[in-house]
Amino acid sequence: MIDERKLREMLERRAGTISATPTDAPKAIRRARRRLALNAAVGTLVGLAVLAGALAGVRTIQAAPTPADPPTPTPTPAGLGALAYGVDGDIFVADWDGANAVRIADGRPPNDCGGLGEYWGDGPIWSPDGRYLAYRHANCDVPRDSLPAGWDVVISDAEGNVVASFPSEGWLISWSPDSTRVAVWVRFGETIGVYGLDGERQTVLTVPPGMMAPGDFDPVWLPDGESLLVPRGVEVPLDGSAPRRLPSDDPRSGWDATYSPDGSRVAYTTHGSLVIAEADGSHARQVIERWVWKPVWSPTGDQIAFTYSETVDGWYATELRVLDLATGTVTSLAGMGGSDLLMAIDFSPDGDRILFSRTEDDGSDVWSLWSVNADGSDVRRLVTEASLGSGDWFSPRQTP
Repeated sequence: MIDERKLREMLERRAGTISATPTDAPKAIRRARRRLALNAAVGTLVGLAVLAGALAGVRTIQAAPTPADPPTPTPTPAGLGALAYGVDGDIFVADWDGANAVRIADGRPPNDCGGLGEYWGDGPIWSPDGRYLAYRHANCDVPRDSLPAGWDVVISDAEGNVVASFPSEGWLISWSPDSTRVAVWVRFGETIGVYGLDGERQTVLTVPPGMMAPGDFDPVWLPDGESLLVPRGVEVPLDGSAPRRLPSDDPRSGWDATYSPDGSRVAYTTHGSLVIAEADGSHARQVIERWVWKPVWSPTGDQIAFTYSETVDGWYATELRVLDLATGTVTSLAGMGGSDLLMAIDFSPDGDRILFSRTEDDGSDVWSLWSVNADGSDVRRLVTEASLGSGDWFSPRQTP
């Protein structure tokens, strides 16, 4: 049984006093993320305006931090994908192993920008086709109490050339499956905006009061690209028809619902357990009995990486694990024995390595990026210190 007191103490050290239960771990992390940023940015980030004109300071700079550990010569970056991440108010693009990092958005650091930094990434940064990146921008010079809440979305190419920017609320910037649109909150918990790559808002969708569950959730696209999902379990069609609450047994109502690369299956967590089902929810089977969060499919759909948690020697500990769906074998890859938070992010295109994050529980709240072979060998630190929630591998095989 997870020591709830230790879990609460750990999250309180990150984000002030919050209430969390073991089965609310993903929600607790999202809430900690929001509370950490907002507490650090009291007043300054209470409200941010629409950027007028071109974004100043967005440029490519060759001088960039070296990777934390020496890169290996093989496999080539083209075989494993490029890495995008935020650190100290900047956005970087690098090889898969953190080498050859290039700063594509040059911003002011947290100490000069209300505690959050001028630029940061959250969730998937790369578009599915790899042509563009989406990340956040804060106007560091906005007076503390003069503007409404919100900050900007920036869409740029891999060289940092900005193609669009527009205001929004929330954290995650959700790419459509065809890479032509993004969905974000216009007004948190009430209206969703769908924007094209030109920055024009194509539609505004309303979430009726009381339908959305309490919590810090951003809209995500369903695989068909025709609807958005507001966790937990509210489907918002793009055609303007009425949003509807999904049945409790619909897999899309589960925590962390994610579809296999071919769209035929869905993985989700319920009561902390990992469940696999057909895309329509049929033939559901529990494959891991708690405590699981953040499942991530391999490119071929034969493996799922996830974060596992339990109490070890009185500490709430997390571990990165991978499940082989054919054999049911679970392999421990990294973690346990401490109270740092580990979270799975993505597989490499070949499925042989996994990108994950680690947040140290030493009071520093340092967030670093790592990768490991799917068999648990060759654990490597890619980025010593990244922005909270930042880090995304692009898989070249996803291009049309």
